[in-house]
Amino acid sequence: MAKKKILVLTDTMPWGHRSIAKAIYSHLKTKEKKLDIKVDYAEVKAETGVGGDMYVFMYRYSPLSNRILHKLAENPNLRDLFEAVTDYNLPNLKKCIGRYKPDLVICSYYYHSHTLARWREENNLGFKLWTVVADPWTINPVSYVKGADLHLIYDDVGIKEGRKLGIKDENMMKTGWWVREEMYQKYDKQKILKKWGITDDRPVVFVGGGSLGTNSITKLLPNLLMIQKKVAVVFNTGTDKLAYSMVEEFTKMFRRIRKDDMVKIINLGWIDNMAEVVGACDVVFGKAGPNFLFDVVACKKPFVAITHIGGQEDGNIDLIVKKKLGWVREKRNNAGKFLLEFLDNPKKYLSKFEKTIAEEAEKNRETWEIIDREI
Repeated sequence: MAKKKILVLTDTMPWGHRSIAKAIYSHLKTKEKKLDIKVDYAEVKAETGVGGDMYVFMYRYSPLSNRILHKLAENPNLRDLFEAVTDYNLPNLKKCIGRYKPDLVICSYYYHSHTLARWREENNLGFKLWTVVADPWTINPVSYVKGADLHLIYDDVGIKEGRKLGIKDENMMKTGWWVREEMYQKYDKQKILKKWGITDDRPVVFVGGGSLGTNSITKLLPNLLMIQKKVAVVFNTGTDKLAYSMVEEFTKMFRRIRKDDMVKIINLGWIDNMAEVVGACDVVFGKAGPNFLFDVVACKKPFVAITHIGGQEDGNIDLIVKKKLGWVREKRNNAGKFLLEFLDNPKKYLSKFEKTIAEEAEKNRETWEIIDREI
């Protein structure tokens, strides 16, 4: 009997959808023999026109403006129009499906999922379609796909939202979050620190804006001039070249002003070894995107939200507070003030949410058992 062929599908953008797809693919690849499956992975460029460029600009420089688009998606007529527009996305997807001939497509990008669902229904095609609802608590309605066989959903909040939109319970599955296994592993912390020139026991603070980067992380820079305690601050600017340049220029100026060794600034730009880097740090300041947040949780580090995308990530702020995963310091100067407070007593802050962070990490690690059973 032929093995069940599974295609894990996403788009080409370096954002959370791709991270989720890689997490699912990496896990299932290790289970091919046990589950008697053959797993492939594909990235297909989404034909979104200028929409994709607008989203990246908003993501980096005006994150709260996304609330407008999120609100528009609540209109059923506009959702119908959105679904129709996704047909422009079909040619490349048809080639991809023709190449792999999957029995099951697990798609982490809703735009592709809508295209495939419409094409499959119109042509009575035989493959199954699972789609990932890639936000935990504030979910854009277009993340739910009419015609998908199964929606993979973080928790009960997403299940309730799906019901409101007419998605049947049998077409939804609560899984937890899809975190790469490498984020749970322990790495040689001292080796990483030594590479950065850190040989003492100073606190190490990670500042990141997700894969696309965000201009908001640069608002912490002026506060570094006021620090009078030993600390290392690691910046991850993702693909945002402007943010990277700003950190670089500030670092050069900082070194001219401050001749002491109190504050070490490490500007990493884009990184591929997120698990190692976060694992070597003590606390994380950053944009409260769900993948970044749950990656940090898997590393068992507290999270300090300094910005988020309006609409789709509003719920992440509530989640951080209610699940006790860290702190929210988004208002002007609050992040810098909190950093100074943290450095006055790091042990106090690092121990505050240690238990609840570990509980959330373990819950999400069970995600893979749930998916394996359904496969």
